[in-house]
Amino acid sequence: MRFVLVVLWAVVLQAQQNDWLIVPGERIGPIPTSVTRAGLDRLLGKDKVHDQLVDRGDGPEPGTVVFSETPGAALAIFWRDSRTVNDVRICYRPEDSPCRWHTKDDIILGTSLERLEALNGRAFEMTREGSWGAVTSWRSGRLAEVLGDGVNNRLRLRLGFRHPPEGYTAQQRRLVNEIDARKRDPLSSDLAVRQLQLFVSNMWLDCTITR
Repeated sequence: MRFVLVVLWAVVLQAQQNDWLIVPGERIGPIPTSVTRAGLDRLLGKDKVHDQLVDRGDGPEPGTVVFSETPGAALAIFWRDSRTVNDVRICYRPEDSPCRWHTKDDIILGTSLERLEALNGRAFEMTREGSWGAVTSWRSGRLAEVLGDGVNNRLRLRLGFRHPPEGYTAQQRRLVNEIDARKRDPLSSDLAVRQLQLFVSNMWLDCTITR
């Protein structure tokens, strides 16, 4: 009987590892947002779990990387302490391969601003952050319930746009200046914002927020 249970658990775990599903407030694939550092070793095996410094964009920080050997699947987990996940950077090495992780609505790295707006059912609000902006409010749209909203945003999205390695084109610079001149947070429905052709460039789970 015990052998049967072990086999069934292995089958369930394998199925979860292959679904690549992000459920904000609950899990990412087989990893629950409530997992501990020791529990991560037990769940995935020590050979798939590596403590290392991870660059978040503002410099390296201590973190734990999992699924690094699977193209398009690497996760970087940052801890509040050894028993509490703070947040999870999803596909933190997007140059490796197309990202496998997705929500039930198929929000992935590369999802366009227009697609997000359609899923939300209305325009949403962003704030200028790095290059280029982060979603701060779904403005009572459908995604507010699915992903969380404002300070309770369980899946955080940053949007960017493609530009030459040397910097913005003249048109992109004009659009960015036009947006910044408005002295308010940009909306996805603003014409200048839409003309930048924004898409999801970063995703991370805030695991301090549950359903």
